[in-house]
Amino acid sequence: MRKQTITEILAIGQRDLLRVFYVCCFWGDRKELDRFLQRYAAEKAKIEARKRGHSVTEQQLADGSAKLTIQVAGGVA
Repeated sequence: MRKQTITEILAIGQRDLLRVFYVCCFWGDRKELDRFLQRYAAEKAKIEARKRGHSVTEQQLADGSAKLTIQVAGGVA
C-alpha cells in the first residue's frame, strides 16, 4: 500500500486560509498512481483557471500525458 498526501490551501476570507490535507491510499502499479495524480492536477488547474475567467483547452498526447492550454483574458499565458 502506498500513501500520498495532497495539500490544498483554500481561501476562506480575506485574511483566513484553511489548509486541507487529503491522504489517499493506493494499491497497485506506480504508473496508475501517477496517472491519477496527473488527472487530479489537470482538473484542479482547469477549475481554478475557469474561476478566474480564463478559457482552457486540453489535448491528450500520444504518450498518455495531457497538455493544458490556458488562455488568459486580455493577455498572454
